Amino acid sequence: MKAAIATGSQEIDKFLHVRQDWPKPTLATAIDGKTGKLVSEITRQDSKDPWMIVKVLACALAPGDCRLFKGRTDMMQLPKTGRPYVIGSDICGVVEEIGENEEYFEVGDKIIARFDEPQPHGMCAEYACVKTSLSEKCPASIPAIEACTLPASAAAAKLVAERFVKPGNRVLLLGASGGVGTFLCQYVKLQGASFLAATTTQSKLAKSLGVDRVIDYRTENWWELESEFAEQPFDVVLDLVNGKNWQHGACSGTKVLKKKITYLQLLTGVATEIDLIHGFISMIPLIFQMLGRSIYCRLRSHCPKWTPFQGLNIKPGDLKGILEDVEQKKIRVVLDPASPFSLDTESVRRALRLQWSIHAHGKVVVQIASDAQT
Repeated sequence: MKAAIATGSQEIDKFLHVRQDWPKPTLATAIDGKTGKLVSEITRQDSKDPWMIVKVLACALAPGDCRLFKGRTDMMQLPKTGRPYVIGSDICGVVEEIGENEEYFEVGDKIIARFDEPQPHGMCAEYACVKTSLSEKCPASIPAIEACTLPASAAAAKLVAERFVKPGNRVLLLGASGGVGTFLCQYVKLQGASFLAATTTQSKLAKSLGVDRVIDYRTENWWELESEFAEQPFDVVLDLVNGKNWQHGACSGTKVLKKKITYLQLLTGVATEIDLIHGFISMIPLIFQMLGRSIYCRLRSHCPKWTPFQGLNIKPGDLKGILEDVEQKKIRVVLDPASPFSLDTESVRRALRLQWSIHAHGKVVVQIASDAQT
């Protein structure tokens, strides 16, 4: 089968290729489509978390794809068999093979599925092996190139909004136009936020997603806007960027924020310390840095309560709810204008470069087959 394969790290033009002869995953032969190796565990259909084989229609890329390709997170996310491996995180496709005890999914079902955390790979191919617990039936009305963006990015956005945003809150979102950010703008407003300000260069896009005040980070620092926000400061900060926002902004004593509010930071943000990890030893400073932030904000009255995002735990019904949100037009999917890309070497390289650039506006998607081909 055709698959986008990473044979090395760092150099996209040298180590990323679309191959025609990658082994197709099947339950019977126990070939893992992620690595092309025999993996007997796949056939354990008596387990509580069985697998199924899916013909892939579209695959969405994510920051995790870039970190793994850079070699930053090998210790946590590289397949046990190492390189080469299939890139790609989340998919929409059609079920081709199920276990004998499967009761919910049927062959021919259109589904969405996300990667098996914490390993964001294995999906950008003509066929993929996915866990049924990380999958959901997809309405025919939602195009595959949009549906594939939902299992991780939309799920993370909805989880964050439901957990940290209360009706009437004034919310500051740092990073509004990326894959998660475009969904988070919409879910923050659905949660009843009274005011949403967001940092982005994409003013028109952000306003179309419900943002009330666009802050162009190229010309404005949000923590310096006291004349505008001191009388009505923010109740919560959702930081998808990281970088200097915590140290220079949140810890500055700015009157833009209320005292001791929640400052949620996704450790998978644009400029995150995770990118500095090269092995076990390099994890130690990161651990101490996170502990230090937690302690520092407790000791300093002017600092908000720093909170790291605890991960994406999908519960039964979560993905179905997100699909219903899209079908009922409560939220919409935003694709980067360059998407979708084709499944050929040059196109997949362009897609990964765009994801790598941290300047994608919406989700980066590779289209592998059309909905009509199903």
